[in-house]
Amino acid sequence: MLKFKIKKVLKSRLQLLRLKYLYRPIKNYYKTDYTKKALLSYIVAPFRKESLAHTNGFEATTWAKILNKYGYQVDIIQYNAFPKKLDITQYDLLCGFGDAFEVFFHTPDAKAKTIMYATGMHICHQNNLTLKRVKDVYLKKGVWLGSSSRYIEKSWIFHSAFTDATVVLGNEVCMDSYKKYIDNVHRLNAPFFKVLDYDYIIDHKADNCQNHFLWFGSSGVIHRGLDLLLDYFSGRNDIVLHICGNVKQEEAFSKAYHRELFHTKNIVYHGFVNIASDKFETILQQCGFVIYPSCSEGGSPSVLTCVGNGGLIPVITKETTVNTGHEIWIDGFSTKSIEKAVDQALSIKKDNLKELMMKNAITVNKKNNIDVYRESLEKILSDIIGVKYA
Repeated sequence: MLKFKIKKVLKSRLQLLRLKYLYRPIKNYYKTDYTKKALLSYIVAPFRKESLAHTNGFEATTWAKILNKYGYQVDIIQYNAFPKKLDITQYDLLCGFGDAFEVFFHTPDAKAKTIMYATGMHICHQNNLTLKRVKDVYLKKGVWLGSSSRYIEKSWIFHSAFTDATVVLGNEVCMDSYKKYIDNVHRLNAPFFKVLDYDYIIDHKADNCQNHFLWFGSSGVIHRGLDLLLDYFSGRNDIVLHICGNVKQEEAFSKAYHRELFHTKNIVYHGFVNIASDKFETILQQCGFVIYPSCSEGGSPSVLTCVGNGGLIPVITKETTVNTGHEIWIDGFSTKSIEKAVDQALSIKKDNLKELMMKNAITVNKKNNIDVYRESLEKILSDIIGVKYA
């Protein structure tokens, strides 16, 4: 027991040291001598180690590259770890979100132009719906599972109201959630990582792929509707739900849904799956649909990844803020809504299935590739900052 406790303490300390290293601010990342200075308040880790685990690493480095291209010396800080000794008044431009913006709007002599990067729907929408979803689960299971929500404790209300411009990630649904409260809002399609040939995947789909659905998500599994899928799929044995994500890390949820997750024949728990792995390719070949009844997203790169790489037909809520023109909508957050959408998916004629997969894959690869993201962001920032786009 003592050895176990010592190992646990050491592991915790190592994790803290690792986070402290990853979160260290980066000064003048490109080592330039530009007179103008920009502070990017987002995430620091991707500037030290590349990863395909999430597109936010690509997004962060793309912001930095464009700011450098437009003649700014670029400093980078972790959004939730503002350095106490950092002088916010030295900057001509502040981009991103988080603690730096609150410091800025409490500093009387700070004069920078401010651009918020909104990576999800407006906080008023997100917090309201994610808490409703937690209550839904409480009414079903009799336990409070707040850790499986996506509640934003720090509202950073000043930069939600006062920034000079806001760049929103997602479609018009996401943008409209901000337009209710602020002006000068710009929209940007979410990107995804293309790692597989969707033509090949679609050509090699399993014969029974129409009966296989994939939930592919990250933390906050109630927020992202996994409870609804477990409730529904556990009551059927003619269709299969595949789950890719670190659900076990949400221990309270895993305990409450232990039977559905781990002891139901038609629910397959894969855990975290690397998108560059053979396993991911196999799952995409097995499945015909990606199903994601999330209550708030910023363009949902997880959905885009499955559609753009494997041609999976999206069965989604409008709150994923994804649209291809060929999706199946989940209208609300109930098992009845799931049932209606699944029945619609199962009713697609087999002769039309691959054609619909191809249409979805082509649309996502055209609208949501990383080059489109980069070019769109360059144009948006050139307009906001007032420099010539080239």
